[in-house]
Parts: sequence; structure tokens; C-alpha cells
Amino acid sequence: MDSLDEQGAKVWNSGQNSLASLSTEPGNRSRLHGSASPSSNDSSEYVPRFDEIHTAVPLRRIRPSQEALIQNPTADMDVITGWLYNGPLQRAKYQDFSTIDWIYDSTKARHYKYDLHKQARRAGKWGYLELLADSSKTWIVLLAVGVSMGLIATCIAVSSQWLIDMKSGFCRTGFYLNRRFCCWNADNVCLDWMTWSEFLHVHWRWLDWLLQFLVYIFAAILFAGISTFLVTEYAPYAAGQGIAEIKTIMSGYMMRRFLGLRTLCIKCVGVVLAVASGLSLGKEGTMVHIACCCGNIYSRIFRKIKYNEVKRRELLSAASAAGISVALGAPIAGVLFSLEQVSYYFPAKTMWRSLFCATVAAVTLKLLNPFRNGKLVSFQVTYDRTWDLFELWFFVAIGIVCGIVGMLQNRLALFLMEYRQRSELKRFARGEVVVVALATAIICYMSVYLRADMVTLVSNLFTECTGRETDGLCSRDDRTGNVVSLVFTSVIRTLLTAVACGLAVPAGMFTPSMATGASIGRAFGMVVQTLYENHPKWRLFSACQPDVPCITPGVYALVGAASMLASTTRMTVTVVVIMFELTDALIYVLPIMLAVTVSKSVADAFGKDGYFEGIINLNGYPFLSMDQEYVLRGTSDELMVRASEMTVVTADNETLQSITDLLQESTFSGFPVVRSRSSMVVIGYIARSDLAMAIERALSSEIYPSSTPCCFARESFDSSINMVDFRPWVDPTPITISHGTDINQVAETFRELGVRYLLVVHHGALLGIITKKDIVRAISIQGFKSYKDETTTDPLSPHHNVVVGRNGSGKSNFFAAVRFVLSDAYTSMSREERQALLHESVGPSTMSAYVEVVFDNSDNRFPTGKEETVIRRTIGLKKDDYSLDRKSSTKAEISSLLESAGFSRSNPYYIVPQGRVTSLTHAKDSERLALLKEVAGTQVYESRREKSLQIIEETNRTRSKIAEDLALIEERLSELDAEKDELDKYRALDRERRCLEYAIYSLEQEEVMEQLDEIDIRREQLMVAVNTRQEAASELERQASSLEPEIRAAKQALEMLAIDREQLASEAEEHARSRAQIESTIQNLEQDRSLGRESITQLRRTADNLGREIRQRENDLARVTAEYEKALEAEGQLREQFEVADQQRKSLLQKQSRSGHFGSKKERDAWLQAEIGRLQASVAEQKQQQEAAEQEHVELQSRLATIKQSAADARARAEAAAEEISEMQAREAQLKEEKDVKTSKRKELWRREARLEAENGDIRDELKRAERVLSGTIDRATNEGLQALSEIQARLGLNGIYGPLFELFEVDETYRTCVEAIAGSSLFHVVVDTDETATAVLQELNQMKRGRLTFIPLNRLRSSASTYPEASDAIPMIERLRFDRRFARAFQHVFGSTIICPSLDVGSGYARSMNLTAVTLEGDKVGRRGELMGGFASRRGSRLDAAKSLLQIRSRVQEAEISSKETLAALATLDQEITAVHSELQMLNARVARVNSERGGITQELRRLAKEEADAQLFNEGAEKSLNVMRAQLRSAEVELDTLQKELASPFTRGILPEERELLERLVPEVDAQAMKLKTLSSTRTELEGRRNALQSELSLGLRMQHEEAQRQLEQAIEENPDKAIGEKSRDLARVSKLQEDVVEKLRNVHREVEDKTHEVAELEKQLADTTATQEDEQRGAQREMEQLEKCLAQRNLYLQKKSEYTRNIQDLGVLPEEAFKSVSRTQLPRLAKKLHKTNEKLKKFGHVNKKAFEQYSVFARQRESIQQRKQELDQSASSITELIEVLDQRKDEAIERTFKQVSKYFADVFERLVPAGRGELVMQRRVDSDQMDDGDEASVENYIGVAIRVSFNSKVDEGLRMQQLSGGQKSLVALALIFAIQRCDPAPFYLFDEIDANLDAVYRTAVADMIYDLSRSSQFVTTTFRPEMLVHADKFYGITFENKVSRISTIAQSAAVSFIEEVQPQ
Repeated sequence: MDSLDEQGAKVWNSGQNSLASLSTEPGNRSRLHGSASPSSNDSSEYVPRFDEIHTAVPLRRIRPSQEALIQNPTADMDVITGWLYNGPLQRAKYQDFSTIDWIYDSTKARHYKYDLHKQARRAGKWGYLELLADSSKTWIVLLAVGVSMGLIATCIAVSSQWLIDMKSGFCRTGFYLNRRFCCWNADNVCLDWMTWSEFLHVHWRWLDWLLQFLVYIFAAILFAGISTFLVTEYAPYAAGQGIAEIKTIMSGYMMRRFLGLRTLCIKCVGVVLAVASGLSLGKEGTMVHIACCCGNIYSRIFRKIKYNEVKRRELLSAASAAGISVALGAPIAGVLFSLEQVSYYFPAKTMWRSLFCATVAAVTLKLLNPFRNGKLVSFQVTYDRTWDLFELWFFVAIGIVCGIVGMLQNRLALFLMEYRQRSELKRFARGEVVVVALATAIICYMSVYLRADMVTLVSNLFTECTGRETDGLCSRDDRTGNVVSLVFTSVIRTLLTAVACGLAVPAGMFTPSMATGASIGRAFGMVVQTLYENHPKWRLFSACQPDVPCITPGVYALVGAASMLASTTRMTVTVVVIMFELTDALIYVLPIMLAVTVSKSVADAFGKDGYFEGIINLNGYPFLSMDQEYVLRGTSDELMVRASEMTVVTADNETLQSITDLLQESTFSGFPVVRSRSSMVVIGYIARSDLAMAIERALSSEIYPSSTPCCFARESFDSSINMVDFRPWVDPTPITISHGTDINQVAETFRELGVRYLLVVHHGALLGIITKKDIVRAISIQGFKSYKDETTTDPLSPHHNVVVGRNGSGKSNFFAAVRFVLSDAYTSMSREERQALLHESVGPSTMSAYVEVVFDNSDNRFPTGKEETVIRRTIGLKKDDYSLDRKSSTKAEISSLLESAGFSRSNPYYIVPQGRVTSLTHAKDSERLALLKEVAGTQVYESRREKSLQIIEETNRTRSKIAEDLALIEERLSELDAEKDELDKYRALDRERRCLEYAIYSLEQEEVMEQLDEIDIRREQLMVAVNTRQEAASELERQASSLEPEIRAAKQALEMLAIDREQLASEAEEHARSRAQIESTIQNLEQDRSLGRESITQLRRTADNLGREIRQRENDLARVTAEYEKALEAEGQLREQFEVADQQRKSLLQKQSRSGHFGSKKERDAWLQAEIGRLQASVAEQKQQQEAAEQEHVELQSRLATIKQSAADARARAEAAAEEISEMQAREAQLKEEKDVKTSKRKELWRREARLEAENGDIRDELKRAERVLSGTIDRATNEGLQALSEIQARLGLNGIYGPLFELFEVDETYRTCVEAIAGSSLFHVVVDTDETATAVLQELNQMKRGRLTFIPLNRLRSSASTYPEASDAIPMIERLRFDRRFARAFQHVFGSTIICPSLDVGSGYARSMNLTAVTLEGDKVGRRGELMGGFASRRGSRLDAAKSLLQIRSRVQEAEISSKETLAALATLDQEITAVHSELQMLNARVARVNSERGGITQELRRLAKEEADAQLFNEGAEKSLNVMRAQLRSAEVELDTLQKELASPFTRGILPEERELLERLVPEVDAQAMKLKTLSSTRTELEGRRNALQSELSLGLRMQHEEAQRQLEQAIEENPDKAIGEKSRDLARVSKLQEDVVEKLRNVHREVEDKTHEVAELEKQLADTTATQEDEQRGAQREMEQLEKCLAQRNLYLQKKSEYTRNIQDLGVLPEEAFKSVSRTQLPRLAKKLHKTNEKLKKFGHVNKKAFEQYSVFARQRESIQQRKQELDQSASSITELIEVLDQRKDEAIERTFKQVSKYFADVFERLVPAGRGELVMQRRVDSDQMDDGDEASVENYIGVAIRVSFNSKVDEGLRMQQLSGGQKSLVALALIFAIQRCDPAPFYLFDEIDANLDAVYRTAVADMIYDLSRSSQFVTTTFRPEMLVHADKFYGITFENKVSRISTIAQSAAVSFIEEVQPQ
């Protein structure tokens, strides 16, 4: 059996699968016909219609060399000597949906190259040039493909972006421009871009949104609808991405039209529309298909590529690299993509070619620069940050997530594709696209990330947060919302991509997958960034450096995109290189590699197949992966079909007839050519298709009879005889292997070499052939009849399998299960029949059942591309479903698949159920004839014959209708003939009329042309005048504009002066009022001053008297105190002397008196001692008392001194307080004066503040006007951003913000227009030091939501110095700018490549030669490529003027604000100073009050101290007195003690001693005298003490208090004296007078200034009025001239209309004769008009003439001709159909005859094998001899009435017996022989026999078993039996058991099967 690879050759298979027959042609020649045209929708084999058979394979024109060969067998054989040289030119063309012969085409290419080199060596130099030209063909094609891909990619990119932008609006300056190019020179918001709501003047916000939304939806539906219409209507192959089909084609599969020109065009247009519609699709993936289409189309130019499929695939591999190169901007990745994903055959030279093609494509795209940024793709990015090791964990997590998401996306997409194929959706492909587009548009419009086109989204996600606007992705305030939005975007994008991938539109999934992965990665990055910012101290982030960005979310997005792309496509190295080429950063290769590896590993864990492989499997493309591994056991001998079972071709023993019979009888796709059947030495191999084609050409030449010998080997060719040479079609070197080769090596050979067969030889002799064949591998049953539980057989043997089991165990049910799947036995079942198939048992009922058959598909016979093909049928009460490889399918698809694999529907005997043999034994002859017809396939003949009869009937009806129409046309033509004469006369007059009209129209047209020339001259003059007046008006307008600020300034100054005047007048009035009040106060004080002076004099006199008296009393007190102290001292001394003397006297008297009391010295001594002791104690006590008294006296003295000191201090403090009060009063006066001065200054500042506030208000109004003017020239977002810039700079404290560009330079007025023309929106770009500064500002700006800005970071500028022409007429613009050199790079970047030229002509030359931009002073510029831009530019709308004016006003505002701030600061300072003075005054008053209070306290304190001093003095004197007494007493006691001690020491005597007596006598008078003196002194002291006390009391309590009171009254009187107040008021009066004079002087100056300013305003207003009047005059003049110009234009339009009218009239005249073009002068116009009038009058006579007679006649004549031609065609068609029916009848007869012969022959052979001693034959019964068993006469099939059987079991010569005469066993054997014969006519790869040996004898069972064994070597058999003979040669055994009403099947050993048979056989 052949495989799917041989579908192109299957036309020769017999039966309904394919037809091959011989027909009798004129000349008694036969011709072979066949068909191999698979449908475009199914990869299975095409089944031709019966009426197409005779033309299914068109005859090919035989090349001259072939004709010579066939007609002249003696022709030179060198012309066509071998298969490799000339055979390829004659081989059959590869059919659609077939595979190529890799070895054949590769070998052909090598021999072609060898011959070319050989010829080159022979031809010499010219030969090598020819060789070089041939070698360059491939490079030319590759160059063309690369250039074409660059152009196509550019067109697709630009047009798709234009359509995307068209959904939101259009460019008013150029409808063909997309938004980016329209706003190329604008910043953020572009005024040139007009939204649809702006176009329709919709200003309401909600209506604006609704309108934009509806336009978006409508555009999406429109674009998607057009795209799907083009695809479904004109190029279905353009749908999808195309890479899966490219992979299949690269593996050697033929898919015609898939790479055609129509597919290319529709693919390019369709992908633009599909992407623009907003579907979740990309254009990048389709570039591979487009590139391969270009490669295929260009390859047709050169024959060496066109006719060699291997060469073509090498070129397609290189072309696919160009597709990836332009799609993703990655040439190297394109080469790797071709190697890794697309190519099946990739030699080393192809890599170099791929690189060349990819490079050419990339260079072309770079030169075209579609994005105008120098990038190959718009989302190409660069990164300048590195990554840290801890981020690898997050990259791994991204890889895991993206791997899972990519796997889910693939599965969902493939599931939806499968659902579309098996559901009714495929009938509504266009509607599905529209619905999906509508849903996608509605969903995506609500999200900014989904609404943006995916390329822009990917670009934004990849971008770092360094200043570029990224749709809020860099906003820190809403980072959580962004993360949620990105996750939502990822989910929705995944679902939309899965839905959109299978739609009928061109679609790529690279960009959607990258967008999904980038969204996931960006969300990851933002989460990690947030973690780092919130927890920078975590150990995880320890590697991050402070103040340096650590996390770059854009890198995470890049990693996510790579991971997602890897998980969906299963690409690895290609993805890594793509990302590397997108970023130009090697530092990110490792993270990307890691994430890609993890992602692919995770996705592979759920399935090895990627998206492309899934599509291949889903569509059933025959793709064998090179990664598939085989692990098999066995050798080649087990797989091969043995030579005895094969059909071979001998080298020289074949004829045309034998070859024809061989093709008719065999089904092999090719035949080995052997030396002879005896030796079986292999000499070649010939394919069936080539052999059939060669026979067809031989028979078509009509020079060869069917008996002509054929030659297949060189040595067998004999030129002397008429011989057909087949050597050009023979492969002389077939691939062979030795017997015993390992089976794994055989499998590798099939896969690696792509061969279709392998010949097994031994020493050159053919042993067999190995082809790819199908076998049933396993069968699974569940719920079917008795098989309740799931039952799966072990793998079946590829040969003979036997199933045994008891009756009722389920054998027949197993057999029925296989029939249930493979045959048509169970179709159109009722509910009861379905129920009967379901298992019935106790318990829950079975609702459904299924049977699954698993086929071994290692040879890829089933077009599924898998090792196994699984067919399942599921039955239920309401369902009957089929599935193929676990995917839903239809019965028709399964039937077609089985039939393509060899399960023929026309031959039902590959499944033989129970009773089939019995029914065949009882069949009638007519039933056997019907069976024979079924096998012959005559049902197709009958159906086609019926259809042909219907066509004939319809044709006859059409022919009758045509006859009626012809009759009507003939009648109408006769009527028109009569009208032709009058029409001729009418035409002559009409021709004359048209000539006259042409002459008149020509003259009038010439006149109109002259008028137009005059009008054009006048129009040009008016335009010059209008321009002149407009320029003058513009100049006057500028002058008026310059006067308006001056007037406003003068009026503002006038208003300020008025304010000053009012304030000064008010202040002068206030000063006058204050002066009057002060003067009045002074007068009142003068009156009070005279009364106060007398009171002060009296008080001063009293105080002086008291002072003198106090001083006198104090002198008296001092004198008395001195006397008192002297007396007191004398008294003390005297008293001490008195006390001593008195004590001595007393002691002597006591001694004298006691001397008589003692009797002895001892008594005396005792008494003395006692007395001494007493006295000693008394002395000691007195000493203590004295010490205490002395201490008390010291304390009293200390207290007295303290009191005196306190009093002195109090008096000092009282004096200091008085002095302080005096000083504070002086300070108070000074502060009051300062306060008055500062208050005056504050009033002056208040006036200045009011004046500045008014000025600031005017300046702010002027600023607002300037801002409005500027905002009219720039977009709102930029304006808001510029306004917020200073605030952001102040808030962030950034020093690197230098401001907008226009603030950083100055330029003369002369060059402003041209500078503005060059700079454009760059004037408002902000110059910063670094991109980090720009990033910080942008982040803050986004947080504030204050518009947008564009930055110029100086650190990123790399502007190179331009070369300027050294000429006087070319001035570098940058030299005319004045700026700080720090910003040189910024100005070089904007103005560096611009020169100023006097005219565009001069500038154009410099621009092209020097690669510069030239601009004139008027603003007209010419670009580097020669494009001109400019026109009239009014200075009124100048951006630069507006910006500079705004800058000046802002400077004035800043100055005014500074002045205002300075004034406010001075006011604040002055307020503070006044407040401080006022506070100090308050403090002084408080201090004065406090000091006065303190003075009162001090006075009270002095009084208290005086009293205390007196008391202390008194106490001190008393203590001193007591101390003196105590001293005297102590002295007395001491004297007494001394006396007693002396007495104790003296001897005892009676009485006193003489000296003592003498002393006593002397002491008595002294003591008395001293006592009298002491008394006198004491009286004197007492008197002095009294006088002293009286003086002290008088001073302290009287005089001093009176003096203090007088002094206080005096001071109060002095304070209340008006003199001081008069002095202060006088000073106030002088100060107020001076202030009043100053204010009056200022007021006088203000009056003068007001008069001056009033005059100045009047002058300026007069000047403005004059200028305005002049301007209005100029404008009126310009308006008048414009009106004249409009009139001129109106006249011109009128004349143009006349010209058009005359031209139209001339054109309406039609074709004119020659005389109409004669020259006519204008003077002849009246004559021509008269002549025309006469002619028209003549024509009126022919008003009744049918003007269209000629036309109608010609129309009817053409209709008659057409109908006659149609009638002729129908007659021919009817004849052809009749002939076809006859041919069909004849073919049917031939088919039945042929089938009968084959079956009869095979029946005889089979019967002879089963019954060696007998013979059997089939007899065709005819109507003419129905009673005779003779088939010798030829007759029509209609005469056939049955097929009889005649057999003999014991003789080969007997006539034989009929079926009715045989026994039951013999009948069964005959029936089996007939079944085997039918099977040999149409072999199948699988047979299923159910107890076919039940009625046979043992001998016959053995014969049947032997036959099955032989057949099982090449086919698979499954049989059921109860007989042991069938087990002898079986390969595998299965036993069926039945328990609990449930059947089960299991593998058993042969012995167990034999035992079972022996056990059940007796029963």
C-alpha cells in the first residue's frame, strides 16, 4: 500500500477511491485515464467524477526528443541517456497536496551543476561567464526578495498606521498623512490633526465621546469586513499567519496557490485592514508568508529554480529570514528563525543566502525609514541600566506565568479553530469576523491600553521612565491602578488573540503575544519597583545603590514579551536574538535566556507542540518533525513485502499490453525493475505515475501496437526492432538496504532522506520492498452492547490476530464495535436502534457509548502528521459523533480519511461478519452480479448517467427557447431594413450639422481661451497689488500693536498718578488737621502754665525749710549722741572700779566677821573651800551669761548695721529710680518722634504699594493677553506644562532645568521669521542637563496632571558639527543666534544644519549639495531632499514674537513682583519697626509706672527701716548696759574668789590682818566716793539718753516724713507743669509742619506729571488713530482689490465653464469627418450660423425617422449571432453528452467485464490454492443464453442477468458442479474463495473476519488458515474462530470473557487459546 506521500499517484488505484480503465478509441487504440486532483479543503485523495474521467489527466505535449525517441527508436540515445539527465524533464508533475522527491530533485540539481561546469570548461571564457550568470540567478532572486520585502513592509507599516489613526481623525494639511507625520513638528497636541468631532463641529463632551466611539466602531467593522471579503472571495490561503503551512511546504508538501501572486496581494491588503480594524492581530507574523510568496514568484523567472522543488525550498528558507528581518527588525534572528522553526532542509549555503536576503531587506527598510526615527521597528528600544542578581527570581516567575498563559492561549485558539471547522460557523466566516471585530472594538475602546495599537503599546511598555510619555505608566500616584489595568489587559488580550487567530483574515500572533507578555512583565516590574521603594532596606534589595534607579519595569516587559513569544511558538534562540537586536544590550541576554528557557519548559510540560505545530495537527498537514525519536525493535525482514507478493517489471520481457495490465491489476505506487523474474537482480525502479504517463504518450503517438516490446534497461535496447524505450523514466539507482537491517535505521532512512520506498536486497537480488503502511494498533470500547466498562486491547500484531471466546461472551459485539467505526453498517439509526447499541444492565443506565480504533501512522498514511491516528465514534440516544485524534470531526471526513488509507467503500469484504459467508452461499446468480457491479464501481456510472440525462433534457428546453428568440430577431431585422434609406439621408444632414457646430464651437472656444489669458494676466497683477497692500497693512498693524502697549502704559501711569494725587491730598488734609489740633493744645497749655508756677514755689520753699530743720536736728542728735556715749563710757569704767573696790571692802568685812566662827584652820578651810567652789560655779555661770550677752550684743550691732545698710540702699534705689524715670521720659520723647517719622514713611510705602498693585494688575492683564496669543500658537498641554515648570523646579529644587529654548537665545528682528520657521515647536522644548532631570520633572508633571512637555537633555545630544558653504549668500543660522555656550549642543541640534539664503533657488542648490536645510528671511525653506515648504507668513501669528513678548512681559511681571515684594518687605519691616517703637513706648510707660510704684515702696521701706533702726539702737544700748553690769559682777565675783583663795592659802588667824584692816579703812571712803560719783554720772547719762531719743523720734517720725511728702508734692507739681507739654507739642508742631510741606510739594509735582501724562496719552491715541485709519484704508484697498480678484476669478470660472461646455459639445458631436477640421476664420462665424440654421430646418423634416435603426440593427444582428453561436454550442453539448452517455455505458460494460475477469481469475487461483485437486470458475450468464452456461459470445451488460459458479473438488477437467449441488462446507469454501478473490481485486490494509471457518471441514480450515497467514504478511487480519486450525499460524491471541453481563477482552497466550478451543469444541 502507498502512503500519503503517494496521493499524487493514487489515481491508478481501483474502486471508488480511483479509477483506471482502458477505452477503445478510433483506430483500435487504447488509452489510459486517471485523476489525482485533491480538493483544496481536504488533504485526502480526490475522487473524480465519472464524467471527468476521460479528461481527468490531460495529455501532455511530447517534447521533440521524446517524439523522436518514440517515433524513431534508432534515434541517438545520448539525447536521453539517463534518468537523471533528461528524465527529469519528462517526469510527471507533482500534484497538489502531494510530497516531492527530495533525492530526485537534489540529484537533478547536482547533475545540472556538473553539466554546467563541464560545458563551461569546454566553452572557455564565455562558458565561465555563463556559469557566473547562472550562479548569480539565486542571488538576483534573493536581492529582489529583500528589496521587495523592504518596500512591502514600509507600505504595510505606513498604511496600517494611517488607517489606525483614521479611526480617530484625519490630518487637515494632508489627508494621506497619519497622525505622527501630520504632527511631526508639533508637540503632544497637534493643531493640524482634526478629530471627527472637530470636523463635525461637535463641542459637547458627551456627544464628542459618543461620536468618536461610533466612528471607531464603524471603522473597525468596515476594515474587518473588507479584509475578510477579500480573503474569502479571492484568496482563502491568505487567511491566518501562514507559518504552519510554510513549515509543511518546507518539509516537501505541495500546496499550489498558497504562494501565488493573488495570495500575496490579498495578504498585503488584508493584513493592513485587519490590523487597522483593531482585532487582536499583528502584521509581523504574516511577513514570513509574504516573503515566501515573493520568493516563490521571483523563482519562476529562472528555470533551474522553477523546475526544482528542492532549490525552490532553499530559496524559500532564505526568504522567510527576510520576513522576520523586516517584521521585527532582526536580520540575524531571521536567519535563526529559518533554521530553528521553518526549514526542513537547511544546507550550510542556505544560511549565507538567508543572511544576505535578511540584510538586504533590513537595509531597504532602513533606507526607506518608514517611522522617520531611524529604527527598523517602532518599538525598538535601548536601555542604559544593568540588572541585579536578585531580579533573576522575578524573571523566572515571569517565565513561569508567561509559559502557562502562552500554553492556555494556544490551547484556546486551537480549540476555537477546531470548533469552527466542525460547527456551522465555517459557513458564516465573514459574519464571524464582523461580530468579533465589533466586540473587540467595544471592549478595547474602554481601556487606554487595549485601544492603543499593539505596536505603540509594546513600545510604551518597553520604554524606560526617562521623560517619554507612556500613557501614565510612569505615574507613581496611580501605580496600583496601572498594575490592575495591565493584568486586565493581559487577560483580555489573551482571550481576544485566541479568538482572532482563526478568523478568515490575514493575522499574525507575534505582536499580540509580545503585547500580552510585555503587559505581564511590566506589571511584575511595577510591583517589584513598589516593593523596593517602600522597603529599600530589605535584604533582597541590598545590591541596589541609593539614589540610583534599581528597578527598570521596561526590562521586565521585555523579558515578559520574550517569554510569551517563546511559550506560544516554542522558539528559543531566535527569541533571545530578537530581543537582543531590539535592545542592542548584551547585558540583558542572560535574563532573557533564563526566562525563555523557563517559559518553554513550563509550556512543554503541558505539550511539546507550539502554536504552529498545533495548526499543522489540526489541519492534518503531513509534517514529520525532525525532533521525533523512534524506539523500535526488529529488522527490515519483518516489515518488507516479500518479492513473491510483489509486482515487478522485467527489463526486456514486457510489452505495452502487459504494462497496461500491470497498472490495471496492481495498486502499488511503483515497481522495481529486475533483470529477470528468475534472478530478481535489481536494476532500477519506476514510479507508477511516470510509467502511466509514458504509456499514455506512447499510445497517443498511434505508431505502437499493444504488443510492442518495452525496454527498461540500456543493455536491453535493440535499435533493430520497434521498441518503446522507458529508460528515461527509470530510476537506475534506487535506495536499497540489506536484509536484516535494524528497524530503527529503516525509520531514520524514511525520515531523513524522505524516500518513498526502500528495496531490500541480498547480493543485488530483490528480497522485498518496505513502504509506509497502516495497521490497527489498539481498540477501545466502553458502553457498547456488552462492553460496559472501558476495555482496551493490547497493541495488535501487524499480521494475524485471533479472538476467541464462548458464545454469548461478546465476540460478535467486539466485531460489531469495529464495524461500528469502520463501515457503513450503522447509519441512519432510529432511537430504538441507538438504544440497542448501549449497554443494558442493572443499575444506572448507560447514556452513551464509544468505540475507539487506534491506527499505527508511522508511515503517515493518514494525513495527521502523528505517529498514531485515533478514530472514535460516540453514540447516544440523541447524538452520533465522530472524532479524529481526540478532535471533533464528521462522518464524511472520517469516511474520506479511511478511504484514502485503503478502506474502500466499494469493496465491503474487508469486513466479513457472521452470516456473510452463509448469505453468499445462498445468493442467487443475479445477487452475485449485483455484488460484482458494486465491486466494479458502476454505481458512480449510473449516477453520472442520470445526471447527464437531466442535462440533456435541460439542454433541449434551452434549444427550443433559443429557436423562438431567433424567430423574433429575424422579424425585427426585416423591419429595420426598411428604415435604413431615410436614415442615410438623415445622417448626411446630421454630419453637415455636426461639422458646422464643430466650426462654431471651435471659434467660440478660441475666443474664450483669449479671454482666459487676459484674465490670468489681470489676476496676477491684482494678486501682486493685494500682497503689497496686505504687507503694508501688516506693517501698520504691527505699528499699531506696538503703540497699544505704550498707550496702556501711559494710561496706567496716569491712573497711578491719580491715585498718588488722591492719597497725597488726603495726607495733606490730615497733616493740616493734626497741625491745628497741636496749635490749639499749645494755647490751652500756655493758659495753665501761670497757675502752676506759684504752687511749685510754695512747695519748694516748704521743702527747703524742712530740709534745713532736719539738718539742724541731725547736728544736735550727733552732738548729744557723742556726749551720751562719752558719759556712758565713763560710767562704765567707774562702775567697774566701784564694783571691784566694793567687793574688796565686802570681802574684808566678811572675813573680819567670820573669823570668830571657826575654831580651827580646818573648819575655816573647809568653809572656804566650800565657798570657793560656790563662787567658782557662779563665776563660770556668769562667764557663760556674759558670753551669751556679748553674742547677743554682736547680733544686735550686726542687725543695726544691716538696717542702716538697707536704708542706705533704699535711699540709693530711690535716687536711681528717680534718675531712671527721668531717662525714660527722655527716651519716650525720642521714641515718639521716631514713631512719627516711620509712620510717615509707611504712608509713603502704602501709596507705592497701591501704585504697584495697580501696575501689576495691568501687567497681569497684559500677561494673560500674551499667554492667550501664545496658547493660540501651541497646544494646551504644552502651555500648561510650561506654566507648571517653574513651580516644579521650585518644588523639587532642581538646578538642571534651563527653561524653554526660546528663553535661552536672542536674535535680531531681521532673522526672527526664518528662525521660527526652522525651530517650529522646538522653541518650546525644555532644555535640561540630563535625562534624569527630565524624568523627575515628567513624573511630577504627571502627578500634577498639568499637561506635557518635551525635553532636550544635553547629556543625550550627540550633534555633530555641520559643514557650511563658504559663501556670502549662505549664512549659518546658528551664527546669528546669541546664547550661552553651555547650551551649544541644544542649538546645534535644532539649528545646526540650517543656512540662511537670499532665495529658494540658492538654498535649493546648497541643500542638495551640502545636505543642509536652507531657509529664506521670509521663512520659505527647502529640505535636504529638495522638498519646498513655506508661503506667506504673517508676523501677527508669529510664535517667536509671541514667545518673546510673553518672555518680556513675564520679565516685567517678575520685576513688578520683585518691586512689590520689596515694597511689601519694606512695609513689613517698617511695620515691625513701628510696632517695635510702639511696644517700646508701652514698655517705657510700664517701666515708669513700675518705677514709680517701686519708689513708693522704697519710701515705705525707708520709713520701716527708720523705725527698725531706732528699735535696734534701743535694744543695742540696753544690751550694752546689761553687758557692762554683768562684767562688773563678774569682776566682783572674781575678786571675791581671789580673796577667798588667798585666805585659804593664808594661815588661820582670828580677825583680819593689819594690812587688810588698813586696806579696809582706805576702801570704805573710796567706795562711798565712787558711789556718789557713779550716781552723778548715771544721772547725766540718763539725761543725755532722753535728749537723744527725743531727737531721733522727731527726725524719723516728724521732719523727715514731712520733707518727703513736700518733696513728692513738689515733684508732682513739676510733672504737672505745662512747660514740658508745651515743649513736646512744639516739637510735634514743627514735625507736622515739615511733613505738611513735603506732602504739598509732592502733590504739586504729581499735578505736573498728571498734566504731562494726559498730554502724552492724547498724542499716542492720536498717533494710534492715524495708524489705524491708514491701516483701514490699506485693508479697504486690499478688500477692493480682492473683490476685483474675486470678480476676475468668477469671470475666469465662467469662461472655464464655457470652455468646458464647448469642449463637451465638441465631444458630444462624436467622430467627425475630415472636412470638419478645415481652418475657419472668425469673420465667417455669421455665415456659419445661418448655414447651421438652414441645416437644422432640413433635419426637422426627418423627425419621424428612427434614429437608432442602425444601432438597433447591429444590436439585433449581434444578438442573432450570439444566439446562433449559443445554439450551436448547445447542439454540440447535447451531442457530447449523448456521446458521453454512450461512452459511460461502454465504460460501465468494460468495468464490469474487467472486474469479472479479475474476480474470475483470482477466484480460480484462490480456489486452486484452497483445493489443490480441484478447479473453480465464475460464469457470466446472459439473457440470450440464460439456459446455457457459456460465456463465449460478447454482448452488452444489459444482457447480463447473473454470475454463476462452477467448481470441481476432485478434478481439473470435470465440468464441475453448481452451487446448489454442493454440500454446506463446500458452499462455504466456495463463498470464501469468492471473498478472497474480491479482496485481491481491491486489497485493504486491514481485514476483519468473524468465524468464517465455522462451516468448513478441517482440511479446508487448514487451507483457509494458510491463505490468511500468507496474506497477513502484507496486511493485518483480525479473526474470530472456534477452530484450532486458525491458531496455528496466528501471531497474537485475545480472549473475551463475560462476567456479570459485562464483556472484557485481554491478551492470552497461544496455548491458552488452543486450550480454550479444545474445551469448547466438544460442546
